[in-house]
Amino acid sequence: MTSNPTSSNHPVDKGWAWVILAGSSLIFMIYVGTIKTSGLFFVAFQDYYKSEASTTSIIPGVLQIVYSIASLPILTFGLHHLSVRQMIIVGGFLGSIAYFLGFFADRIEILIVTHGVIYGIGFATIHGPAAYLIGIYFNRRRELANSVLVASSGFGGLVVPPLFRYLLDVYGLRGTMLIFSGVIFNVVALAGLLKPPSLFQLFSNSNSKSKPEYSIVQIQDNHEYSQVSTGKKRSISLSERPTPGNGVSSSFEKDETWGSLPHRLDIKTHHISRFSQSFRSLGSTDAVYSLSQSQLNESQAQKDVKNKIIDISLLKKPLLQMYLFVYLFGSIGSAYGHIYISPFARDHGMTTTEVSILVSVTNMCDFIGRGLCGVIANQRIVKNSTIVAISQLVTGATLALCPFYGSFWSFIVLAVMFGLFAGAIFSMTPSIVVDFVGIENFRTAFGILILGQGITMGTGAPLLGYLRDVSLSYMPSFYFMGACLILSGLTLLVEPCVRKRQDKMESQARLSEEVALST
Repeated sequence: MTSNPTSSNHPVDKGWAWVILAGSSLIFMIYVGTIKTSGLFFVAFQDYYKSEASTTSIIPGVLQIVYSIASLPILTFGLHHLSVRQMIIVGGFLGSIAYFLGFFADRIEILIVTHGVIYGIGFATIHGPAAYLIGIYFNRRRELANSVLVASSGFGGLVVPPLFRYLLDVYGLRGTMLIFSGVIFNVVALAGLLKPPSLFQLFSNSNSKSKPEYSIVQIQDNHEYSQVSTGKKRSISLSERPTPGNGVSSSFEKDETWGSLPHRLDIKTHHISRFSQSFRSLGSTDAVYSLSQSQLNESQAQKDVKNKIIDISLLKKPLLQMYLFVYLFGSIGSAYGHIYISPFARDHGMTTTEVSILVSVTNMCDFIGRGLCGVIANQRIVKNSTIVAISQLVTGATLALCPFYGSFWSFIVLAVMFGLFAGAIFSMTPSIVVDFVGIENFRTAFGILILGQGITMGTGAPLLGYLRDVSLSYMPSFYFMGACLILSGLTLLVEPCVRKRQDKMESQARLSEEVALST
């Protein structure tokens, strides 16, 4: 069970935090970089299994649905029972198993299960938990860290396509999936770098307990309890009435003539034992609350955590409502453009080598664009929401201009513009969520976003494929993605008005609370 990060002595913006960022970035480079090569897999699956675009599109659609559905319980209940490192180890195993089973697939429907369901669950155990861990280890440089984390997936998309092209030419589709299974398994080893914050707390506690703080001395006939520590000595007379506030065990019975206790009460050995054990528990890792109320407060804290896990009151916040709409529609074009640029170029007579170059250029620019987002956001020159709004509008316009793409170099322009701007929404979303609802509500809010995203993207992928099969062209699909992106960007531009409304609602709620307390 994960510990409260606020009570740990883990480094923030320094030290091992950078190792956490490096390990998470390598994991994203492998895992998400593979997803960013979906365009090449899309074309390879169509060629090998002779499948239609609508059928092949079910694979990324199912992946998004499963990823979104699994993300919410993983970010909430899952991270309260497993650490981030354990979650990512599970994801490494699932991703490797998905591609290993794909080696044996003899029809496209099996890949829907392996590359859609299994890989989707694995992606859910990596993406959200890694972003949450970065939020714990980084504060002042959180925007930069999140952008580096997400940009690493773009770098993976730059490295993986040439590797995929080479392996496909040498070993074929099945052999390529088997080798990818081994590559993804390296995520399990990289997860060892992701130290949970609780380990730093345990290390601190072990140092503080290197010397015994208290020792128990023999109770003499005058019934005095001596508390011995290094350099200090204090005697607690049993003639003093124990109360919950002073930390004395409740095993002592109340008595109206407590002052004459030595003459009226025979103190039992087990009472003294529980008394001394109470003092010793103060130095343990689990002693977070006051001694007399530790068990009560611990139970109450667990109830509070469970209530917070399933707290849907966040949806009442206008800022989250607005960004949920933005994220749902903006994700369709930003994510699926990577996939459909490849078959769109293939329909225009591009060779497999040229398509591979387009994918590499797209991912290279995606890496640069996401990194620039982090740098700009870290300078605090422009608001995070404004960065995303501008990028959504530019990306939407780029996709909507699809009739002008025909030659190889025109597709290079498409790849550059799309790569530079499309990834901003994914790079900046963790920071925007923290800005809108706070880090304490990050997991629930981010899980809600991912769950909603799965609905739109899960239905969006088959729709995009259906539009291609009906019209025999990818242009209607690109028009649809462009329209969703432009609508998303325009909605996000009204963020200042929505923020004023939310601030007004919160001030009214505080005023009502103060009036209720005064009465």
